[in-house]
Amino acid sequence: MSFVIECENLVKVFKSKPPIRALDEVSIKVPRGCIFGLFGPNGAGKSTLISILIGLTLPTSGSAKVLGYDTLRESLEIRKRVGVLPEGFSFYDNLTALQNLKYLGMLDGIPPDEVEKTAIGILNKVGLADRVNTKVSKFSRGMKQKLGIAQALLKNPELLIFDEPTVGVDPEGVIQFREFIQSLVKDGKTIFLSTHLLRDLGVVCTHTAIIRRGKIVVQGSMEELTQKMKGVKGYGYEIHIKTGDVNRLAEELRKFPRIIEVRIEGINKLKAFSEEELGNEIFMLLSKGGYQVEAMVSLKPEWEDLYKFYSEVS
Repeated sequence: MSFVIECENLVKVFKSKPPIRALDEVSIKVPRGCIFGLFGPNGAGKSTLISILIGLTLPTSGSAKVLGYDTLRESLEIRKRVGVLPEGFSFYDNLTALQNLKYLGMLDGIPPDEVEKTAIGILNKVGLADRVNTKVSKFSRGMKQKLGIAQALLKNPELLIFDEPTVGVDPEGVIQFREFIQSLVKDGKTIFLSTHLLRDLGVVCTHTAIIRRGKIVVQGSMEELTQKMKGVKGYGYEIHIKTGDVNRLAEELRKFPRIIEVRIEGINKLKAFSEEELGNEIFMLLSKGGYQVEAMVSLKPEWEDLYKFYSEVS
């Protein structure tokens, strides 16, 4: 598997009084082509880690590579190839969206004869086609976020890093952001985002790491973490039947030795929870019992459940 970010035992201690250990032996690997979410409360070390990855902060010890480049010796090469949307980003309010991007593009080394065409194309892509010549002072928070994404895309980077990208953004803007980063992955890019807003962004992440007090609590693909949690907390199934008595089905399921709980939730729907995987056994019961099944789905834990579970077991 190819990785775009590889960190080994990163430590960062700020020399304050008393010293603050912002990162404590952090090791993570971010696979190419994924949406990787770094989740944790404010002050957990998320922004410090990003600052080290793009070469703005030196680690106290440990090492990190981004796109194969060492963050200590090759940070300039990293910044040429990575698009970053930092927390609290800002623009020149008295300039238009296009003027801001042209200025930032030239700072990034885009040739003057290319930068305007590139900027206009990206503004169209992020949904600001009708705001190209509007001053940023007239932008809403959501529009400024789109402009922030646009500046991160100027270099056509293969890796994009977003730090708290949905803070202060309304629900519609959050949905648009989720859809947009999913489209970027389809275009071959990798997304690394950090946030404390689990509900906003957890649903689109394919891989994740949870960080608390500078330590990585757990990391892996969402499928791996979900299966591990199910192995400890149990498995859930939602069953919809077209024909048959839902009360009789509930009683039959309760006779299974490994069933923890059965809840009837409607005239033709129930949920069953088990200590281990019983999908095949339940399906056989439905077939033999003459039930006509409309749907049977395995329940996935909510993001808040995953975060709480791994925070408690760490």
